[in-house]
Amino acid sequence: MNHSQSQCYEFGPFRLDARERLLQRDGATIALTPKAFDLLLALVERPGRLVEKEELFQAVWPDTIVEESNLSSNIALIRKALGDGTNGERYIETVPKRGYRFVAKVKSQNDVEAGPVAQEPATPVSTGDAQPITSDVKSAASRSNRSVIILSALAFLLPVFIGVGLWQYFRLEKRAKVTELEFKGNFYLLKWKEDEVRKGIEYYNKAVILDPNSASAYEGLATAWTFLSDLHMSPREAMPKAKAAAVNALQQDETSASTHATLGLIKAQYDWDWVGAEQELKRAMALDPEYEPAHRLYGFHLIAVGRFDEAQAEMKRSLGSDPLNDWGLWGLGDSFYFARQYEQAIEQYRRAIGVESKLHWTRLMLGCVYEQQGKFNEAIAEFNQARLINDNPQVLASLGHAYAMSGQRPETQKVLAELQETAKRRYVSPYDLATIHAGLGEREQALAWLEKAYEERSGWLWLWLKVDPKFDGLRADERFRKLLQRIGHTP
Repeated sequence: MNHSQSQCYEFGPFRLDARERLLQRDGATIALTPKAFDLLLALVERPGRLVEKEELFQAVWPDTIVEESNLSSNIALIRKALGDGTNGERYIETVPKRGYRFVAKVKSQNDVEAGPVAQEPATPVSTGDAQPITSDVKSAASRSNRSVIILSALAFLLPVFIGVGLWQYFRLEKRAKVTELEFKGNFYLLKWKEDEVRKGIEYYNKAVILDPNSASAYEGLATAWTFLSDLHMSPREAMPKAKAAAVNALQQDETSASTHATLGLIKAQYDWDWVGAEQELKRAMALDPEYEPAHRLYGFHLIAVGRFDEAQAEMKRSLGSDPLNDWGLWGLGDSFYFARQYEQAIEQYRRAIGVESKLHWTRLMLGCVYEQQGKFNEAIAEFNQARLINDNPQVLASLGHAYAMSGQRPETQKVLAELQETAKRRYVSPYDLATIHAGLGEREQALAWLEKAYEERSGWLWLWLKVDPKFDGLRADERFRKLLQRIGHTP
């Protein structure tokens, strides 16, 4: 990148040193990957101005072809590192389909500044009478004694000062390494793909080994295990690890809003502890009212129990400080979809895709809306787009359900066969298989797979079973109603 190598920038509590490639907050170093640092520097060097995506690609990835998702992923990591959106602080603004703008006030300065030059005081000229020689001797002896005392004290204290300095140096160096490991963990976590989430877990574990008291490393582990659960591995394997990590995080920092939110998700998704989940999520929002993910998770909790008006209000609240947050728009779309307000859902999903086209969740859910509207060709097209972004069994099962609902039975059977083959080498959720059989009108098979999902404590039962349109044909069945009651839902 071309920039003034001697330039430093200050914004809020942060200081960005271009020459040393350091980002600091109140003197503490914050680790950034090289590309994330370059991207932040490119934005900070152009404060208040819209920086087009193409300009950022040229600045950060010159002469290299990269996907747009690389840009959005690094922006997300920078926002997390800066605490963007926390306590009302805003640094980076998204301009849909165009680029980004650094909105915080930036002060630039040279990292080497001339300070005032200290001058030696002039030797005073005595105008009084000469003192007796004996006085000079006593004064010299007194000074000698003082020197001995000072030197003795220094001899005693110097090792202490050196020890404290070394301890402080190694403590800060260790913290910087831990922060860097956590940053890398966060980067891979946001990819949502199994191998990359597992790579993120490796970095979090390294951070915990280096600093067993790092609350943020444990919180990252908890979140990562919840990401793997249901989508990539059995909840009975993933969620106990997520819960243990969340508990460890809270033992280190009981005031962490993000960890309380994660624990609330675990209590809902795995424990089916509705009261406990709501308490944890409300605790998170009380600790940090501006923490958007807590509002979003609480919104999903409200969707799960069918309180759609409240869910929509909560999802809108999560968008308050960033109305162009693709995750927030996806959540708001879900609050309309499960309420059967399909046109409103489509509007939000399309807005989310306009902000970030590489998030598979929005493509998946947009396909679900089209399917409920009977627009099967459009639905199948969206599911195939989602597979290109993240080819996981749930997306394939959604495609199978669309084939079933559109009367394409041979295609549906092909999907079922592919999922059965996939299950030999990776996890396939029984819930997803149940949706396909429900689409085929095979009531007994659908209920059998839902029972299997219950045995595995599938998180989709918490989030979707009560409100999922795919199971509307089973709701009159007494067995379905009893399943809802066992999970804690009111039929």
